[in-house]
Amino acid sequence: MVALTGTIFNIQRFSTEDGPGIRTSVFFKGCPLACQWCSNPESQMMPLQLACRDSLCIGCGSCIEACPDKALSFGDNPESPRITVDRAICCSCGTCIEACPSGALRFYGRVMTVDEVFDVVRRDAEYYMRSGGGVTASGGECMVQADFVEELFRRCKDDGIHTTLDTCGFFNADRFRAMADCVDLVLYDLKLMDSGQHELYTGVPNETILQNARLISGLGIPMFIRVPLIPGITDTEENLTAIARFVSELPTHPAVNMLPYHNYGENKYEMLGWEYKVHGLKRQSKEQLGEFAELFANYGLECTVQ
Repeated sequence: MVALTGTIFNIQRFSTEDGPGIRTSVFFKGCPLACQWCSNPESQMMPLQLACRDSLCIGCGSCIEACPDKALSFGDNPESPRITVDRAICCSCGTCIEACPSGALRFYGRVMTVDEVFDVVRRDAEYYMRSGGGVTASGGECMVQADFVEELFRRCKDDGIHTTLDTCGFFNADRFRAMADCVDLVLYDLKLMDSGQHELYTGVPNETILQNARLISGLGIPMFIRVPLIPGITDTEENLTAIARFVSELPTHPAVNMLPYHNYGENKYEMLGWEYKVHGLKRQSKEQLGEFAELFANYGLECTVQ
């Protein structure tokens, strides 16, 4: 029998922000959304992606010479030469990474089996038990690799390890129902309630996301709603009021976690040669966050800042 494999771009042990207690967060590649503010752009595409950290590149050209497909070059700016990748012809063979003497090149992503991931997860079982933690499947959108997530979660449940699904909500409802019994908690993103605005900023409309939120709440699975606060986009009074109204009407009245804006992933866009479209936004003040929390409280919802 062929072992089930998945594409993982990070496994973070001793995580405290992706569910209760001390956790191991497994970050899966692939996502149906392309949020303009995404802090993990390397998660959006399923295949392995070559990235270059300019600050480590010494400009020796060894990678260019080594590439069998001639996919690398110094670009067309002689005043500021930087390694660029023609992704249409790059085969992700890794030859350039081996040739780079400064460690400037790396892959985002690694193909792993469920056994390999579970072996990492179970190393910290004692910490999970003491802290009420467990494993969190995140991304990207982990439900893009639902078969892998389900098998990993069932292995965890067999060992008494708590499971959390961190999702954007854009997934097949029947596929979720089939694995719902091995999901202990859901962290559920709600970004924009206007479907047209949602599609403009994330690439997809939101009807499926709202329907799946109702599904999870209706199944009685514990859920936290997470709201990324993007200045001028998702943090408007109109949008937050619409989110609060929607959440208050769900059967289980989930608590809300607000996620203040940060640009920690902006350098990753540079490494991938992508444009960061929301450059220059500033994190909300404590006063603003307090006003947002009060808005949710007015709808009878528990609201915290993460």
